Amino acid sequence: MEVKFFLLSIFFMVIGHIFKIKRWGLLISVYEKPVEYNLLNAITLGHTLNTIFPVRIGDIVRIIWAGRKLKNSYSFSLATVMADLFIDFITVGAIFSFSIITRRGIYYLEKIPYVYAFIFIFIIPITFLVIMCKKYIKLLVKNIASLFNERIELFLLYITYLCFTSIKDIFQKINKLKFLFLTFGIWVSYIMSYILFTKFMQKLGYRYTIFDIFSKLFSGASLYNVEKKILPFWIVYLLLPLGICCIFSLLFYFLSKKENFYYRQTLPQINSRERLAFLKTYFSNENKENIKAYLEINKDVSIIEDISAGSNASTLLIMKKDGKLFFRKYAFNDDGIKLKKQIEWIEKHSKDIPLPIIVEKEEGYNYVTYDMKNLGYTVGMFRYIHTMPLKNSWDILKNALEDIKKLHKKNLRNSNEKDIEKYINSKVINNLKIIKTESKYIKNLEKYRTIFVNGVELPTLKNYSKILDIEYLKSIFRYDEYSDIHGDLTIENIIGILDNNRDISINKEYGEYYFIDPNTGNIHDSPLLDYAKLLQSLHGNYEFLMTVSDIKIEKNHINFMVTESDAYVQLYQKYYSYLKENFSNREIISIFYHEIIHWLRLLPYKIRKNDKLAVVFYTKLLKIIVDVQEIENDLKK
Repeated sequence: MEVKFFLLSIFFMVIGHIFKIKRWGLLISVYEKPVEYNLLNAITLGHTLNTIFPVRIGDIVRIIWAGRKLKNSYSFSLATVMADLFIDFITVGAIFSFSIITRRGIYYLEKIPYVYAFIFIFIIPITFLVIMCKKYIKLLVKNIASLFNERIELFLLYITYLCFTSIKDIFQKINKLKFLFLTFGIWVSYIMSYILFTKFMQKLGYRYTIFDIFSKLFSGASLYNVEKKILPFWIVYLLLPLGICCIFSLLFYFLSKKENFYYRQTLPQINSRERLAFLKTYFSNENKENIKAYLEINKDVSIIEDISAGSNASTLLIMKKDGKLFFRKYAFNDDGIKLKKQIEWIEKHSKDIPLPIIVEKEEGYNYVTYDMKNLGYTVGMFRYIHTMPLKNSWDILKNALEDIKKLHKKNLRNSNEKDIEKYINSKVINNLKIIKTESKYIKNLEKYRTIFVNGVELPTLKNYSKILDIEYLKSIFRYDEYSDIHGDLTIENIIGILDNNRDISINKEYGEYYFIDPNTGNIHDSPLLDYAKLLQSLHGNYEFLMTVSDIKIEKNHINFMVTESDAYVQLYQKYYSYLKENFSNREIISIFYHEIIHWLRLLPYKIRKNDKLAVVFYTKLLKIIVDVQEIENDLKK
């Protein structure tokens, strides 16, 4: 009869372990498909070590063992084990609280029930307190993590992030009825096992209660708290079910099908630096809604690289669950509205000029995103120009200019004075005011008639009140025609194709390039704006100005080191010849004045981002104005 109680206690202990595996798997399934024989091995090894050794190293080993097998690795394993232990602590604490209140059991280790009871009483209010103070805890963790090197900083932020997000996701997204059922199954099975083992011990003549079993089991290293004469029974009782589970794991291993399954990453970024940058933003408590949207947008992809330029929309190279690469562009709030218009523009003109192939698009409550087909080994024209022969670069630019002409024939119409005046007020007058008032450096420099930039004397903006006057500019632009335009035809918005991949799924066969990132928000829809935008790089050396770091300003003397692009110089000469061949002198003058306005539009953004660096762009604006005046005088002869 005693043996029957003992065997049944073993049976229910095994059942409890199986239920525990199922519940742990349910927690993991929020992010990836659990492999149960791996979990069974992890929990078997963990419980065995907890039984043998005086400290609960088994939980650590369980985390490490499972982490080796999980797609999301050790950090996610830690998060799921913490969630699992959290529920068990509450359950055990509740049982011990009940035992204290009812004064059940003999308590060989009286402190143990009280520890668990204390945890039970305080763990829930502490949890709520952590949630309420989450903002301040995040900032504290961010500040502490920043004291270490990038590797440790990333680890600390990532672990904390998982505690805040993955555990929250787990309890929000799991099947709660199934979770409660499994939890109920665990503790009904365990308690039945404890009751039966208690009956067995009582049959042997020992005055045991179930609460005594609890005290020994949850005091750490259960075998150390057992009298020597009954130790063999305890060894069999605790270790035999684990041995049976180990056999089950082997059976599951041989019977299970090996498969590569897709999983949701706890963070979509693959690159550690990009992960760190994201986590720093997350822990700064800024743009919480945008962060939430970002994670929702990229929940089912791996981010290979963030290739965003300087626009308000971001661009990612992503890999989807089928292993294929795509370019994903997204933007939030008002920028999302602009991006939606960009999608509409691309779809409208997809048969007119080479444009990205949109394969998927989505609009959320505060975001817009779309995916573009990867057309092979592509590279931005800036990199193309500075790595490929000059002839190849010019051939692409010339072909692009000829293609863009076709677009400029669409919706052709006359300009109107009202829009021209609005354009000048918005892009010239307002920006000049911002430049002269919001930048402390430029404000001081504008006190002088001239400044010296790396030893070269340049007139300041106060010398150009005539040519930057609204009436003078109206005279320059009054003959501009309107049409459909790209609106942001920069060097970086032309993408070179370096391999022979040709996509004929749309009307135009892809050869060596295509256009990206049109801007539909222009007041003055003149084709000349497109040609002027190219000058920003070829004439203004824009991309290299972005690399300037050491800027010295002393009175009206400014000095900095900047790379000069010989490729840009040569392409500018070819481009200027092209303009002279294809446009009238009046149109060329208008194009160059639009270039001045492009630099004026740019400066307020630079001032708000980095006031001192904005000085570099300010000096380039002054140099551009000098060049444009020379060109204007030459063409008017």
